[in-house]
Amino acid sequence: MRYKTFAINLKSNEYRRNHILQQQEKSGLDITIFEAVTPETLKGLPHKYCEKYSRRFTGRPLKETEKACAMSHITLWRQLLNDPTNDFYLILENDADVMEGLDALIHKVDFTNIDLLKLSGKTKRKKIKVQTLNHDRAVYKYAFGPLDTAAYMISKKGAEKLIGYCEYLFAPVDIMMDRSFDHGIPIYGIFPYPVVADFCFDENSPMFTSIGKRDSKYAEDITISERIWQRYYRFLGSIKRKYANWTLNLEQK
Repeated sequence: MRYKTFAINLKSNEYRRNHILQQQEKSGLDITIFEAVTPETLKGLPHKYCEKYSRRFTGRPLKETEKACAMSHITLWRQLLNDPTNDFYLILENDADVMEGLDALIHKVDFTNIDLLKLSGKTKRKKIKVQTLNHDRAVYKYAFGPLDTAAYMISKKGAEKLIGYCEYLFAPVDIMMDRSFDHGIPIYGIFPYPVVADFCFDENSPMFTSIGKRDSKYAEDITISERIWQRYYRFLGSIKRKYANWTLNLEQK
């Protein structure tokens, strides 16, 4: 299995670029900086966005920074499809803290049936062990994703499917990526996670999130109809998540 590591970084944020590059030696990763898409450069990239669906699904339109974040990931997926050298990309966000010896740990993973491997996560999910890596870490299969894009590995097959699913953006990219019950890519992860990252909302910190703070949960002009649609999609999502948990339980048996 051949892979290449990228860290997504805004050109203007030298502090975060140095933060991630300083972790190369301890992790064993050879990190290439990928210049992040910004709201300004987004206009020059092929992308589609459905505000009507976004307002119905999330209760608000996506921020321009959220669209740019999604396109940073999608652009790397597209690049992977045309990469003749590598089978996978390991994609990091530049606020990540990476464990010592991560490259060696990755090379212990059997990637035969894996197209999307999470190395970080923020939410507990139903999971089953599929492979032991060492005395304290193992590979697990998830019912659906743990809501995080700070560190993950994706194959060409996985990239192709995710590009198709994310053709029309309607939610933040971490939510769309982790809806395996919709896009059909089984999600695996190394747990405990070998990479940790948390959003920094302190505007005075050099680690402040480039996406920015969300002003409110709902759009100020959200309509009654849109609220009804959002409740419908939440209900539908809860049914899909329960079904995903149920089918994973069957696999465990």
